[in-house]
Amino acid sequence: MEGASKADSATIKKKNKSFLDTLQTILLVIGFAIMLGSIFFANEFRPVVAGAVNVVAGPIASMMPFYMVVLTIAAIVTLISTFIQKYTIDWELMQRMTIRSRAFQKEYREAQLSGNKHKLKKLQEEQLSMMEDQSQLSKQQLKPMGFLMIISVPLFFWMYWFLTNNPDMTMVFPFWGEQKLLDSAWFVFQYWIVWSFICSLAISQVIRKAINVGVGV
Repeated sequence: MEGASKADSATIKKKNKSFLDTLQTILLVIGFAIMLGSIFFANEFRPVVAGAVNVVAGPIASMMPFYMVVLTIAAIVTLISTFIQKYTIDWELMQRMTIRSRAFQKEYREAQLSGNKHKLKKLQEEQLSMMEDQSQLSKQQLKPMGFLMIISVPLFFWMYWFLTNNPDMTMVFPFWGEQKLLDSAWFVFQYWIVWSFICSLAISQVIRKAINVGVGV
């Protein structure tokens, strides 16, 4: 009976893992489809997505200044992104790879300076095994990107769409003074994008430390 129970438990775990893998694949496909749609069918795709998001975001934007809306969206996207990264990336592997990579670079430089060909050949063989772990990490890092596309891309479409319909919206920045959010701040980056980046960067540091994501890597 005990053996049958273990077998049933293993079967359930296998089915659950298979379901989760399938769900992840579907979400990744949707995420990258949204990204590709925004690139190749921008004129048709973006207004439709922005209009759909506006059903929820529009009433919120009418109750607060737009710079606070951007701050709120940046906080939501950053929070979701951080949680996705926490549970889809092997942070212990990343930490081991970081330490191993630093040690490898130090040894490789020393071998080059000393002209130790035997050591260099041995390090090149070690580098091949390191590339396997790096490839695994790269695959893991693709998952958060795909999931995030489902959330962040529609929200950014909406923000740009909302501002194009309200082009005179302004914000007071340190050093820059009052600026229209649609004006260019730096190269192709408009002021609202710069503000969004600042919000995301600041909030990300707080959230990462709070839930211990990537700290010490």
